[in-house]
Amino acid sequence: MLAMIAGCGSDDGNEQQYTIEPQLDFVSVNFSRGAGTSTPIDTIALTFRYRDGDSDIGLSEQDQDAPYQAFNFFLENGSTLTPVPGGRVDAVYNGGISSFVLVSPGTATGKLVTLETREKPAFSELPPLLYPYSCLNYRAGNVLVAADNKNILDDSHVIGDSLTMSGKKFYILSTVDNILYSERNENALNLYVDFLVEGNNGTYTEFDFTRDLPTKVCAQGFDTRLPRLASLTPGRHTDFVFDLNIISPKEGEITYAMASSGFRDLFTGKNMKLRVVLKDRALHASNVIETPIFRVQ
Repeated sequence: MLAMIAGCGSDDGNEQQYTIEPQLDFVSVNFSRGAGTSTPIDTIALTFRYRDGDSDIGLSEQDQDAPYQAFNFFLENGSTLTPVPGGRVDAVYNGGISSFVLVSPGTATGKLVTLETREKPAFSELPPLLYPYSCLNYRAGNVLVAADNKNILDDSHVIGDSLTMSGKKFYILSTVDNILYSERNENALNLYVDFLVEGNNGTYTEFDFTRDLPTKVCAQGFDTRLPRLASLTPGRHTDFVFDLNIISPKEGEITYAMASSGFRDLFTGKNMKLRVVLKDRALHASNVIETPIFRVQ
């Protein structure tokens, strides 16, 4: 079963049409059923055109420092919480390469916030360790703190081990004994796709994969990172889930293939739309585009 909806985007390539904010035009949305297994993987493929006057769309795997860090951790100082970045790093550990999140407080002061912090009256509104907050707001294991920043730790933080990276010592916080409060940094990603589902009253509301799954398992949703586009030559390129048609450094067409074995269980027979926004490296947000109504069936 194949459902296809298409729209007409602008082909106007005049220079005066470019702005420093990305501009998006809807092209098509396509649902296709998977086959051949007991749990087939279905695909929703979204295609849109983009234009960007300063050609700065895309993030690489190396873009892990602020403002593109994966997480914000927090330091407690009196009754105040101060966000500090936590970026993904790979380091040699136990004879192999392991992935960690490095907390980088910079000049901020205070103690690293944990689950136990919410027991203090000033921070009682921090979320409990229950779904979806257990997925969204708490992290345990593979967290690094530089020895130079040991002042953000106290006796409640348990150091499980240490490693050396670039000639400097880093502490590995114990997986079992440290449940750290954090928030996902939306600027770690640059393409945001909301799934809008029609309710019984005819209005459309967002289905949030990080909060609304009936199985209450941790999920990422379909917000993602586009790669650096300006470095690509004109023509077609494939990058994991993206089919990229680069027209020039300032414009092109992107197909994003979102795959899941759960689409039919969640959405069969329901009217749906996708809402899409793109950010560039300077965090300029594009216009918002919505697809026409389509069905998973």
